Amino acid sequence: MLYQFSEDIEGVEKTFETLQKENGVIVFGTGNCGALVIAALKKAHIKIIALADNNDARWGEKYYGFEVLPPSNWQTFDKSIPVIVASDLNFPYIKRQLKYLGFAKILDCDFVFAKLDLELSECEVNWSKEKIKQKIDTYMFSVLAQKQKDKYLKVNGIDLVLTEKCSLKCKDCSNLMQLYAKPIDEDFEELIASIDTFLTTVDYVHEIRLIGGEPLMYKKIDLVIEHLLTYNNYDRINIYTNGTIVPNEHKMDVFENANVFFDISDYGKHSRNLQRLIDELEKRNIRYDSKFVTSWQDCGRIVKTNRTNEENKAIFGNCCENQGLTILHGKLYLCPFSAHATNLKAIPLSPTDIVDLEAQDELQLKDQIKRLYFNTEFLEACRACNGRHPNVSQVEAAVQVKKPLEYERVTETNNVYF
Repeated sequence: MLYQFSEDIEGVEKTFETLQKENGVIVFGTGNCGALVIAALKKAHIKIIALADNNDARWGEKYYGFEVLPPSNWQTFDKSIPVIVASDLNFPYIKRQLKYLGFAKILDCDFVFAKLDLELSECEVNWSKEKIKQKIDTYMFSVLAQKQKDKYLKVNGIDLVLTEKCSLKCKDCSNLMQLYAKPIDEDFEELIASIDTFLTTVDYVHEIRLIGGEPLMYKKIDLVIEHLLTYNNYDRINIYTNGTIVPNEHKMDVFENANVFFDISDYGKHSRNLQRLIDELEKRNIRYDSKFVTSWQDCGRIVKTNRTNEENKAIFGNCCENQGLTILHGKLYLCPFSAHATNLKAIPLSPTDIVDLEAQDELQLKDQIKRLYFNTEFLEACRACNGRHPNVSQVEAAVQVKKPLEYERVTETNNVYF
């Protein structure tokens, strides 16, 4: 795998040469991203002296010959040692952690990925080659977006919720579909208006994700894609599906486009049409990735907490969806939990967590999206969320229920009321 991502990354070779002369570096992150970075550093003969992670399940484990340490153990380290933040999702929060701990040399790992030359056998990852490419592309885009945020509004992605309906009824769905008693489709005209407003306001979107529910249940999904294809300020359109539906010939004709990608979750017997869907995608040379999923994080429920603001900052900072912009019924949210919990009236309405896409002019809207996307330290919705971070417990994926689940509404969070 050799990726040359961005000419905007300056001094890549110089960074490698400088780190090779150091007495060693610390790597923060031991997930798939960390595995790639560690393997690349070892191949470049850069000495690694310690590993750390926010995932407490990793603490004390041996990883690439090192014991994984919690951040609290780092107080004893020389703060002049370079620290490489090897996280594709949570690097802004981790960098704030490291600054708080007093480290002076904090590096993104974009310089590593700018000349990544590895075989899968050289690193401990459970991503496919296609998924690695997507993940690194997104990371590189995100790092650059952070650096350019004063000049441009570039965002990792936007979730377009096409429908609250789903072909499965999973008890622990992180998008809370199991709580909808009367799920509805998105109004097509409102959806198109939201797309137009958003895509004419932002400068660039790395990924447009069509989700639900099950997005292939949305009868006008082909029209949505045809409309999206009239824009050119995004990289790709991802359709997230559960392998239960094979679209008709006309829809497949529309999907037969280089910008369209299928991201398929394989839930075994529940994904009843998985092979038929894959066969059709392969026949038409439509790109896809299919992953067998056996467990989820336990985040598909409304909870009542008494967390402090600092605890909620940690919940948000370590969340895999803390840049998960979501459009639902004409409103923009920063994460799907916030969107659906608010839509269900399961949590109080919090104006600071929501941007009305039709309520202001373009400059005001741009400022509001920037504030929400780049400046949020935590959402009011975080107070009612179990979290989507490495330390959240796992549950069996796709356990089915026969009817919508009941839930208790949270009626007060931080003095915000219904």
